[in-house]
Amino acid sequence: MAHPVSTLRPPGAADFALLVVLALTWGSSFLFIKQAVATMPPMTLAAGRIAIGATLLLAIAFAKGQALPRGAGLWGRMIFLGVIGNSLPFFLIGWGEQFTPSNLAAILMATIPSFVIVLAHFFTHDEPMTLGKALGAVLGFAGVVALIGVDALRGLGDVVIGQMAILAGAMAYSLYGINAKRLPPLGSEMLVGMILVAGLIPLIPIWLIHDQPWNIAPDGKAWFALAWLGLLSTGAGNLLFFLLLRRVGAGFGSFNNYLVPLMGVGWGFFLLGEKPSWNALAALVLILTGLALARWLKPARRDPEAR
Repeated sequence: MAHPVSTLRPPGAADFALLVVLALTWGSSFLFIKQAVATMPPMTLAAGRIAIGATLLLAIAFAKGQALPRGAGLWGRMIFLGVIGNSLPFFLIGWGEQFTPSNLAAILMATIPSFVIVLAHFFTHDEPMTLGKALGAVLGFAGVVALIGVDALRGLGDVVIGQMAILAGAMAYSLYGINAKRLPPLGSEMLVGMILVAGLIPLIPIWLIHDQPWNIAPDGKAWFALAWLGLLSTGAGNLLFFLLLRRVGAGFGSFNNYLVPLMGVGWGFFLLGEKPSWNALAALVLILTGLALARWLKPARRDPEAR
């Protein structure tokens, strides 16, 4: 059966720059989530940041004159993406972290690129498994382990249900990456904004019942953190990720999950004066080597005349 012509291309310098900007944006989330949840319940934070991100992107979409998505099939896919890319992983990861140390949770989340590479090989026609991708995934994961610390792995199996929830959240993000690239070529801001709305809708009744937001009183730092997370981490970050999916595919885009913890360390250094240890440098070398291998070790081109 003939496959549609791929619009993907090998990642270039601009794509690596986008990947780093995305990792910087999402890496800041660690700092601002910690600041927000001191006086703001986590579910309120999740609902608020999705609402702000959706509002930003839809405002841009309407200002650019982008058309609303049409068709029951497309709306069904966007609702599916909104759930697996936002509300479901937010819930699973947040619930799992109640029983799992944050450093082990970060390592479990670093399984996302491996999931994506395997899923993309079987469920897409233009992102086959390659030696470079496999080695890049291994080195990237090793870099995250080096950054967080091997001691974090000792907690594996202690509370299996929490760790399985985090892995399920990682799988949900992976499925989002594979499926989001299949959306039709409509305006990016409109599509991503509507996906965020679709992820917000299931959260609203749970949020109202659980948090009773009329009874909470976040401080000024929490409101600033919410605005940052909504505008940058959720709005701009999701748009950047979607653009990477369209340009170079889910496999390359998922490598941001290796860079995000490293960027989190960088934010801590520049804003809080937290000094990184030698393992941060080792992690940087491993992760960048993995990205280079994924870029340069390409599959051999097949002769179109071969039978």
